[in-house]
Amino acid sequence: MLCQFKRLAWIVGFALAAAHAAAQERDYPNRPLRLVVGFSAGGTTDFMARLLADRMRGPLGQIVIVENKTGANGAIGAEYVARSEPDGYTLYFATAG
Repeated sequence: MLCQFKRLAWIVGFALAAAHAAAQERDYPNRPLRLVVGFSAGGTTDFMARLLADRMRGPLGQIVIVENKTGANGAIGAEYVARSEPDGYTLYFATAG
């Protein structure tokens, strides 16, 4: 009897978690996203970020704004994103160099 209760508790827990995740998926994104680039406009990193932002617009159904925060070899942009509100609407685009 106890084993059946545990199994039922696990099934209900997973079902609730899946329902919660599905509910949150529908709500995101409900406003424009910000893609921060740590390098100046016109460079290769900026160009790649703008291509990615353009491709993200269709599947997400929201505008993706590319914002350049230049300086310190990308560290200023990374710090800006790290200090922003952790809501998933501010993303950092970086390249390996």
